[in-house]
Amino acid sequence: MKAVNNKFINKINLVIILLVIPLLSFYLVSCSLFRGEEKEIVPAGVEVEFEIKEGMTLKEIASLLEEKGIIDNAFLFRLFVEQRGKEKSLIPGIYTLETNSEYEKVLDKIVAGPPVVTYKFIIPEGFTVKQIIESVAQEIPFIEYKDMEEAVDIGNYSYSYLEDASSLEGFLFPKTYEVTIDYSTRNIIEMMLAQYQFETESLDYSFAENKGLSHYDVLKIASLIEREAYVPEERALISAVIHNRLDINMKLDIDATLCYILDKWDEDLTNEDKEIDSPYNTYMYAGLPPTPICNPGLASIEAALNPADVDFLYYVVDDPVKHTHHFSIDYEEHTRVQNNTN
Repeated sequence: MKAVNNKFINKINLVIILLVIPLLSFYLVSCSLFRGEEKEIVPAGVEVEFEIKEGMTLKEIASLLEEKGIIDNAFLFRLFVEQRGKEKSLIPGIYTLETNSEYEKVLDKIVAGPPVVTYKFIIPEGFTVKQIIESVAQEIPFIEYKDMEEAVDIGNYSYSYLEDASSLEGFLFPKTYEVTIDYSTRNIIEMMLAQYQFETESLDYSFAENKGLSHYDVLKIASLIEREAYVPEERALISAVIHNRLDINMKLDIDATLCYILDKWDEDLTNEDKEIDSPYNTYMYAGLPPTPICNPGLASIEAALNPADVDFLYYVVDDPVKHTHHFSIDYEEHTRVQNNTN
């Protein structure tokens, strides 16, 4: 008797299930169609910005997705997510999704997390610290100029290669960098300093050390080469002139050192400029300036370490268009070329 009852009950349950499922399906389709009549038709494939905020529930997320037209039905999307056990895996953030997307495509994106937005900026060879501050503050929307000014204070850093330096001039290595919004100004400067260390740590400094020049002296020379050499092939020649003059304690007579202290890069120097009493005035004082005058690239640093094996003491621009120089040992020859060029 009990077995008969169980069979009877099972048949009733089967009948109920067979009746309920079609009714439920009809209800869901009807609701979907009813809402579809009320909603404006959204064209497929339109990119829409969508944000999942911290603490949002699956129900809230699904409703917002439907409201934005990214999915067609919030309830069905919730069932889809729950069926895959992903309701706790939806990552907050800002997404760009397309309207009328497949549920699986939407779920995959919000489980993977929002795309990482990066910002690129370029530091050209020969930029000064001041120019770097201006460039970074202008190129990266979340960086403030005043914060960059504070970040370039050498007192913030304690690397061994900065021991002899009084500023970061020369150490902010020129390169194309990429940052995310969570970078601070200090992070950006640290990144440039790390790049300098990486680029220079394997260089051979033996030539300079044999002449009694420090690594910082080499960086100063490299900065002069960076600002004086327009043609790559002339770097080693300009380096030779600088080294040769230093060897005999001859004034360097380099315009770029004055341009640096006067911040006068786009104008010709006057005779009055050359009379300014400053340790950066290499027309007045022999030897290297107190600091580098820009941030040189690797090619100029290598040229400072490997000058050409020549006896030149002078160089002057002989082609204002190509920016090439004439190199000479004799001052009279140097003056003659200079006068002919002018």
